[in-house]
Amino acid sequence: MALTSSAEITLHLAAGNTIVALASGERHRWATTALELAGFTRRQGDAHRLSLDDRAQAREALTLYQTARDCQAKVTTSERPYLGDIAHVIAERLPGQWDVSIEHYPDGIIPAQLLGWVWEASPVMSALSKYRTSGAAILRDGAGTELLLAERPWDGRYVVAALLPSPDHLHVTGAGPRTVVATHAHAAAADVRSLLLPEFEQLVHLARLREVQEDLDWVREEFEPGTAPAVDLDAALDRFLTHAPYLIAAVRRAGNKPPATRDAVVLDRFEILLAARSPSGDDARSRREPGGTDEAMVVWLELGEDLIDVVRSTTVGPAEEPRPAVATSTLPKPPVAVAASGRSR
Repeated sequence: MALTSSAEITLHLAAGNTIVALASGERHRWATTALELAGFTRRQGDAHRLSLDDRAQAREALTLYQTARDCQAKVTTSERPYLGDIAHVIAERLPGQWDVSIEHYPDGIIPAQLLGWVWEASPVMSALSKYRTSGAAILRDGAGTELLLAERPWDGRYVVAALLPSPDHLHVTGAGPRTVVATHAHAAAADVRSLLLPEFEQLVHLARLREVQEDLDWVREEFEPGTAPAVDLDAALDRFLTHAPYLIAAVRRAGNKPPATRDAVVLDRFEILLAARSPSGDDARSRREPGGTDEAMVVWLELGEDLIDVVRSTTVGPAEEPRPAVATSTLPKPPVAVAASGRSR
């Protein structure tokens, strides 16, 4: 479907007794001019809006059709709900607190950079780049989960896909959670809540577990006094201390019965260690003991494998995450999690 080269204004009846107007087309600046002349207002980053509560202002906005003709812009009234309203309906029905940001694309194209962050590279999402799409919404829970919401132009169904976690915090590999496709907001929210989010959480959990396992395997193979680069060793420890609270929390949630005594001791030891860390965000390198040994480093090297075993046995099925074999014939290179630096979203 070819993108139009004209200027177009699409009107949506939106929540709060307002009309939302979206300017589009290669000459969308003329459409924007027509909206502003007709009294539509826009906050930074938002769409043009007009409140219907103010009748005088609403009557004045009837000049939109004339100003649009003067600006050679076409006005279309859409029967579809405004996507921003759909996003808020979905967010309100998801667990926790979610922020919603709306992106508008006057040229009708979802940025390839954004589509590139979709975890599951499904045909459903890639097809969107071939059609005019007025906008998309990003839903964020503040804890690292980000969802992309878009409307399929060819059938009006809503698509919700998970975005890759920021590589600054986690390196994920493999297929992502399945994309949700639904006919209305409530159905989309139900499928996101029951299908997409549990898959996302489990895949992130497995990625955390894999990353700390790779780090620890590398340290055990490489670490002898003075052989492992201090900067890589500290980075691996920092990464472990970042992931450990989430891994321990997953064990606590998944436990149908109290952990065995030895497992409980391991969990308690790490929880005490994490609680003692500075809440101001000091990293491992800032808490050296007088003798030069960081307590966190000692506990990690001594009990890290035990913690991984507890997490794996409690939260991971045998078919989900086979334990990787570690070659012992040669010293391995630092894993991706250790070797990668400067990754940014």
